[in-house]
Amino acid sequence: MEAKDSERESLSRVIRLQLTASIIAIVTYFYIGYFHLVVSVPDNPNMINRFIFTMRWGILEIFPVALGMITVGLYRSFHPRIAGDPRKPEQACPPRVAVHVRFLTNTVEQVLMHLPGLCVFASYTEPENLKLVPLFSIFFVIARMLYWIGYWMHSQYRGLGMNLTVWPTLFLLGYSLFCLVQCEATNGININ
Repeated sequence: MEAKDSERESLSRVIRLQLTASIIAIVTYFYIGYFHLVVSVPDNPNMINRFIFTMRWGILEIFPVALGMITVGLYRSFHPRIAGDPRKPEQACPPRVAVHVRFLTNTVEQVLMHLPGLCVFASYTEPENLKLVPLFSIFFVIARMLYWIGYWMHSQYRGLGMNLTVWPTLFLLGYSLFCLVQCEATNGININ
């Protein structure tokens, strides 16, 4: 019983540490990036220019997905015994391969939330704040790599990378939802 309590307390400490470190890292990164990084953004951007600018930077977010696909593909190509048969889902992947498969699956899910949120953010934000788009994209890639490394080391260490991915994504989605409600409410939503 005491061993379980000790283990639970240790895990709780790790989670608190990862959450605190992620918040400090996010605030520091975006503060330094916003005020000290020179990023050229389109002058007087219209919606098309904003979308193109966002997608050019958003392509970086595909990098972790491609890396994960290559890793899983190599495992399955060169080590069919340890990789499991993808046509037989009941045959579980060994932990060594499952980590990479879970990373790939989770990263695809994160990209599907982050990239549309980034596009909507870019459509609503002021032109001078468009320099946050490259910051979000670069940070996303760094966070996913930290998630992968942490998950590969031990599943409890993936929390830092996950927090670094989720909090900016939730900010983008929340800001986008706020702007949607705020702007469309003042412009009038006409439902017929």
